[in-house]
Formats: sequence, C-alpha cells, structure tokens
Amino acid sequence: MKLVSRSEWGAAAPTGSYTRIGATRGVKIHYEGSAVPGGLLGDHGRCAGHMRDIQRSHINDPKEDWIDIAYSFMVCPHGYVFEGRGLGRRNGANGNPALNGAHYAVCSMVGTSGITSPTDAMLDGLVDAIEYCRAQGGAGGEVRGHKDGYPTSCPGDELYAWVQRGAPRPGGGGGDGTPDPQPSGDSAGVYTVQSGDTLSAIAGCFETGVAQLVALNGIANLDQIQVGQQLQIPAPQFPGREHFVLGAHSPYAKQLQTWLQAGGWGPPYRVGPSEDMEQLDLRKVQALQEYYVGDLGPADGLAGPLTWLYAYQTAHGLRGR
Repeated sequence: MKLVSRSEWGAAAPTGSYTRIGATRGVKIHYEGSAVPGGLLGDHGRCAGHMRDIQRSHINDPKEDWIDIAYSFMVCPHGYVFEGRGLGRRNGANGNPALNGAHYAVCSMVGTSGITSPTDAMLDGLVDAIEYCRAQGGAGGEVRGHKDGYPTSCPGDELYAWVQRGAPRPGGGGGDGTPDPQPSGDSAGVYTVQSGDTLSAIAGCFETGVAQLVALNGIANLDQIQVGQQLQIPAPQFPGREHFVLGAHSPYAKQLQTWLQAGGWGPPYRVGPSEDMEQLDLRKVQALQEYYVGDLGPADGLAGPLTWLYAYQTAHGLRGR
C-alpha cells in the first residue's frame, strides 16, 4: 500500500473537531463527479496539489459546512492512497450523519471529464484502502457504492459496475503483475528513523506496506514518528519452495533474484533478474547459503523460508556480513 499521509500532501488543519467512530459496516466507493484534470495521469507530482484543491473547495463550500475534506481517503491514478479524514473519524461524504458513520468513504480521482475511467493502479489502490480500513479502522466486509442507500449517480457507471463485481483487483493481483512480498507477521529486523523519514518512504524502502508497519509497531499516529525511533520491519511471507526450483517461472523468482543481486551473492547477472529460475540463480542462492551455513544448513541452492528471509535481510541492510 502506497499511503500518503496528510502532512505529506500538505493538508490544512480542519476548521472544527472530528466526530470519532468505532467499527463501521464497511466502505463506500465514490468518484469526484466533476472534471478531473487529465494531466494527473502523466504527472503524479500534481496529485498532492489536487488533494489540496479538493480540501479547499470542501472547506469553503457554504452549503455543506464541512470542516475538512469530506472523504476518508482518496486514490490517485497511480495507485497512491491519500489520507483524508482518515481512520476512526466520521466522514462527510456519504449523504447524512448516519450514513457517514456507517461506512468509510473512499474516493477515486475519476470524474465526468478529464479522467473518466479508473486505471488498474487506481483499482489496486482502492482495494488497498478497503483492506486498510478493515485491518486498522474496524471496517466490516461491505463494499458499496455511494448510490447504495442515497440518491446520487456516484460513483459513476464504471466504478459502480466494479463494486458490483465485488471490487476485485485487476487481473487478480498487483497492478504491475509482480506480487508484493506479504509480511509473515514477524520482524525481519530493526530500522532507526532518520531525519526526513516518513512511514510511506520507509515502507517503500523495505518493500512492505504502511499498514503492516503500523500494526507491527503499534503506531497510533501516522504523522508522529521520531528521529532515532526504532521500527520493526515486517518479514515477507515465504511463497513456497516450488517457485525457486530449477526451471520454475514465477514473479517470486524475480523477487528473490533481485534481492540476491542487491546483496551481492554469487556471480553477477549478464541479463536479469528474470522470472525464470536458471542454474546461475541456484549458484547465487548457494553462495548465500555457504556464507550462513551455520544457519541455513546444507548449501544446496534450493531456497526455503530461511534462505528467502536472509536474502531479503541482506538486500535491505537488516543483516550484516
């Protein structure tokens, strides 16, 4: 999940106090329902400014009396999830106070002109936001459109059809076809927060999600990490030995090869990494196993759970040599 906190997109302070909420029935999907600048598609740098524009227009809307951007989260065409009101706070977007407290409101940067269809990355981001609301915000299993229970055309025909299909990820996986290593729930090591760090940047560096960092470290406020603070880094879940035998073809193979290359194990690639496990890849695995033979056992070139973890740790500076 590529989460952008309020401080990272430059949110203004709310003009009043939020109403706190506990568990919700689920999430409602929205679209902007107006023109969305087409230039956002080719320039992610403009998405934060678009968030600020929306917040400003909401706060200044005399009819709604909003204290802040109305949505819980917004998702840009590049799949980044921008924190709006966030978790545990009643949104202002679902139609009335009762509806606002019953579901989180997640809005895509799609409208009636400019950007009129969601990108695959955006759909991935919407699913990330839904899962985040469930994991960290007490959201139930419902995924509905804004129009469910309120007279509106939102979230538009295309997004509503996606909701009706069960809000699936495009292609059944990540937007670029490469699986994100899933945390096992254990720690892979400790990172000390540096000046200028944000949770989203740390998550990106360690190929994990903000939600996983938050859960493992018990972080209550996304905007309040301190220089010198030590964070546990989630360990990636092992996907299975079948992905790493000679001749296997899998995006997990490419992930392992990338880590082995970053760690400097074995002979260098002339071409690669790739999704195919070849003899050179087994030699690189073997080099890692030989170095840590006391931990990893026989250096047979076959990657098991501990070899997978050590490859990740050495690639990311979490295990010394």
